[in-house]
Amino acid sequence: MIGTIDQVIADMQNGVFDFTKDGECSQCGSCCSNMLPMSVKEAVRIQNYIERHHIKECLHRPPTVNPVQDWTCPFRDNDKKICTIYEVRPAICRDFRCDKPRNRIEADKRMYHGKYGILDVRGTFFPKEKEHEDRQQE
Repeated sequence: MIGTIDQVIADMQNGVFDFTKDGECSQCGSCCSNMLPMSVKEAVRIQNYIERHHIKECLHRPPTVNPVQDWTCPFRDNDKKICTIYEVRPAICRDFRCDKPRNRIEADKRMYHGKYGILDVRGTFFPKEKEHEDRQQE
């Protein structure tokens, strides 16, 4: 549960990463990663969804002189605190809850990582934007 900064730091030092609020997801986005294990079927469903709904890539880079990698999921809209593909999000996102016991979170991660390949979400669904980003960093 989100508390004071001292409580959060103490929890993290003890391996607790519970950012829920009153037992519900706080929409903080801490679990939204660009690298996710997902099936081909999930990827196809997401691709169809983003084409049908004209979903655009969300960027999460701070303004800096030198470009930086964006490791946050491109479907995480930080301004609205939502997932833009929530209806078709991958199974790992559906199952994840940061208030689960740490051993359960680790077991789930091992299961998904053992079952599916890791996908660069941004590079897979927004390849033109990814190519532009890579060129800027050279």
